[in-house]
Parts: sequence; structure tokens; C-alpha cells
Amino acid sequence: MAVARWWWALVIAAGSLAAGSRIRQDRGPDWLNFNGSDWRRLEPDAQWAYVEGFLAGAALGQAAHRARDTAGVSAELEQLRRSGGLRLPFGANVYASRINDYYWWKDHLPLPTWHAFLEVNATLSGDRSDSVP
Repeated sequence: MAVARWWWALVIAAGSLAAGSRIRQDRGPDWLNFNGSDWRRLEPDAQWAYVEGFLAGAALGQAAHRARDTAGVSAELEQLRRSGGLRLPFGANVYASRINDYYWWKDHLPLPTWHAFLEVNATLSGDRSDSVP
């Protein structure tokens, strides 16, 4: 009888661990879920680094969508920069300041930073079609 109880306790514990790891896996990558509460915990230098990395990643993604090798991506990045064609065209200082303003509103805190970037960018560019509902 005692062995059966221990066996069931072991099965339940293993199931709980498996379910917990599955729930964590379903959330997606941590950077995809980084939200306003996470943003507000960052020091100003870390916020700046986050924005710089976000903008670099966005530019690379935009350029890599049009070119497939490093030379092509490099040329595409330069062309986008010169023509003002970057989807997120403003400087890191502008986005960092506006993201701070965006997350001042407590109802925005649960929203991921990628959402905040799109909202801020839409406001800055006057193009609400880029806004996420």
C-alpha cells in the first residue's frame, strides 16, 4: 500500500513537471514575451542597448528579406539607410524616450515591446496603418 502511494506521488510529480515545462515552452522565446514590466526593470543604459539591438535586428530582417547573402544584405542596408526606407527610421534616443512614455500607462505594461515599438513608430510616422490593434 505504501509503495503504491509513493508510486502515484512520483507519477503526479513527474506529470506536473512535464506539464510545467510544456507551458513554459508554449510561451515562445523570452525576447518575444518581453513586456512593459520587464522594460521598466531595466536601467537606462540597458534600455538603450535593448533599443539599439531591436533597431539593428529590425533593419537586418528588413534587408535580409530582400537579399540572401551578406554582400546583398550589406548593400540593401546601405540603400535603405540612404533612401530613408527603414521601417523603423528614427534614432534609438527617440524610441527609448517614447517607449518609456508608452509604458507609463499601466494598461500598456502587459503588452510586449515589439507591440510598443510598432505603436510608437506608427505615432511618430503618422501612419496608423502600421499600428497593431
